[in-house]
Amino acid sequence: MFEVAVIVPFRGEWNSLLPTLRALNAQTIRSSLFIVLSIDSMEKPPPEIAELADTCVNGEQAGPATARNRGWRTVSEPFILFIDSDCIPEPVWAQRMICKLKNEYEAVKGVYSSGGSKLIQRLAQVEFEERYRLMKRAEIIHLADTYSAGFRRDWLEKLGGFNQSFPLPEHEDVDLSWRLTEAGGRIGFVPDARVVHTHRPCWAAYFRMKYRRGKWRIMLVRKFPARAVSDGYTPQTLKLQMLLSVPVVFSLFLLPFFPAVTVSLVLFFLLLCIPILVAAATTDTSTLLFVPFFALWRGTALFLGVLRGLIGGAS
Repeated sequence: MFEVAVIVPFRGEWNSLLPTLRALNAQTIRSSLFIVLSIDSMEKPPPEIAELADTCVNGEQAGPATARNRGWRTVSEPFILFIDSDCIPEPVWAQRMICKLKNEYEAVKGVYSSGGSKLIQRLAQVEFEERYRLMKRAEIIHLADTYSAGFRRDWLEKLGGFNQSFPLPEHEDVDLSWRLTEAGGRIGFVPDARVVHTHRPCWAAYFRMKYRRGKWRIMLVRKFPARAVSDGYTPQTLKLQMLLSVPVVFSLFLLPFFPAVTVSLVLFFLLLCIPILVAAATTDTSTLLFVPFFALWRGTALFLGVLRGLIGGAS
């Protein structure tokens, strides 16, 4: 029996999966890994894909939560790693994740190392870097997001795995993480377990993603109200930016009539941007001038998404 199973849920173009599977086969602890490709459809993989996985499992299309559950329930390894099919792990990724999972925690979380060369992708990576800085300082974190995550098998069984009522790749990993910490489990942060990813390539796509995140987050907070105060990875300044973003946008249109109000709101918003500006200054200085607009764009999307979640549910 292998010691570790790596679950890769997949639906899409087969060729897009090759970099991920090749990188998993190049892991430093490959001899300890059992790679499971869990296909979110009844389609069979081509031979060049199948030969890069130790097993392939299929099922009716039902979303990534179901595909991940199908994958880890197929095997019996005591440690389960999850990675998304559009992420490319560094060769030591699995080794570093398992080291911390074995010795200290019930779940672990890795990081994105990069997200693409376009401005919006670099700004999105700065956003992650701000969150990672927060996690490094936090005594407790409440997230093992599945682009780079690991769980002890007994805890997956205890919690019943992912909630399969989540039909989209949206907050099913947050739900599992929050249930784990509510049950007394601990999540460890592994900043040197890195995966390459391609973040949303345009501003509109990023806005739509954040809108969905806002909507699903408020729906999940209803189930876990304590996480509205702190979750160990969302900066408090981001919450204030979200609340202030729409008033700032409206005030810009009213600048000729109420200049003092507009200037005051903008200055306060800029003060709230200091933590993410610091993250940009230490990771990608060329994005600094664009950070305030990015924060306003992000805050507006989140605000509208939260509003939609409050008044309209999941539809």
